[in-house]
Amino acid sequence: MGFFDRFKKQEKASGPKPEVPAAPEAGLIDFHPYDTGLAESVRALEGELRKLNTNGRRSCDRDKFTALLAGIAALRKTPGIPGPNESGPNYFITLPRCASPEDEMACREHLEKVFGITDKKSMLNFCNKEIRCHNNYLDFEGFWEGRPPFDLNQLKEQNEGAFGFFQVARDFSAQFYPVVGHRGYLAWDISECMGHLRAGYACGLLTREEFDEMAEHWIVQAQIFPDWTDFAVSLVCGELYWDFRGGSKLPELNKGLELWTRLVTRLLDDGAAWASGLWYVPPREKEFKLWAPEFKQYLPHWEGPTGCLATDHITVLGKKVGWCYREKPDGDRPDSGWRFFSGEESEEYVNNLEHTDVYHLNTICNYDPDILPLLDAPCGTAYTRGPDGQFRAEPYTPEED
Repeated sequence: MGFFDRFKKQEKASGPKPEVPAAPEAGLIDFHPYDTGLAESVRALEGELRKLNTNGRRSCDRDKFTALLAGIAALRKTPGIPGPNESGPNYFITLPRCASPEDEMACREHLEKVFGITDKKSMLNFCNKEIRCHNNYLDFEGFWEGRPPFDLNQLKEQNEGAFGFFQVARDFSAQFYPVVGHRGYLAWDISECMGHLRAGYACGLLTREEFDEMAEHWIVQAQIFPDWTDFAVSLVCGELYWDFRGGSKLPELNKGLELWTRLVTRLLDDGAAWASGLWYVPPREKEFKLWAPEFKQYLPHWEGPTGCLATDHITVLGKKVGWCYREKPDGDRPDSGWRFFSGEESEEYVNNLEHTDVYHLNTICNYDPDILPLLDAPCGTAYTRGPDGQFRAEPYTPEED
């Protein structure tokens, strides 16, 4: 008898029941935003951009979207690549190619001299190591929200300078948290990396297959943004952090803000660019409620197997977990033993394996963080969510095969 054939709630037994651990306290921790005035300026910029961008999202193909993700790069003058004034009306939705071998060489020399990019491998290394402001932001967010990704005291013991810079960078970024939330600096990373991929393809450093392969990651990451306005705001905040991390002080940061305000405003004021609202959504096996970039790291210190089972009621329909239990895991697989249901599934629905998939525990925590206090419970434990929304333990004894 398989797992799904054994699914049924057991009769409640008498006697004391284990208590459900208390949920973490709400509120932000170590949250000390710098009062630079930059966040207020970004808020004002967001308001102006929303007046320009009234199209929301309109479906387009993948090629147009990848070109639009590199919109900022399209406004820059890159050696060997034609600029906006040298191309036709489809400039912002078309991937460029260098017009001559001489132009290709000029572009390649620029990539090597400025960024050390000479081939696909060095392109990947540069994008993965140099342009990752958002990873810093996610670490900061983890501390603010009580999900520390590492022991800050240990960092202090190992490297006092790194500890001091982390605190300064975290407090600088805190001013943007109410503006960008979990989206953080992601648009900056997307824009910069797509700009380099665009140049690499234009000069033949990357084949079209290599470009598409590397662009796919950023296409998926972009799905966290509702529209180009939110993308632009995240991009500007990321640029400000990039300059701050590089040593810029407030006067230089304000000048940078003025420049990037002009750039994103131009794109959102141009019906052939972001103002078009053109947006591509990549196909998925199922229409999950969340995209991967929306996930937060709730289990940075989890020890043991991370696999679990959950039904589409949770991951596709977005329902809360209503019943869950932990059985003895399969030792041959990275299985935590946890099984999650909304509690509204019919027996026929549950017996259809197409309605259930294997997930990482952290994935299901993102769909319903209420399960976090339950996860350390031993095998043979079950929980039901009551009418008040609280979980209550109940006995669970799985049937033997």
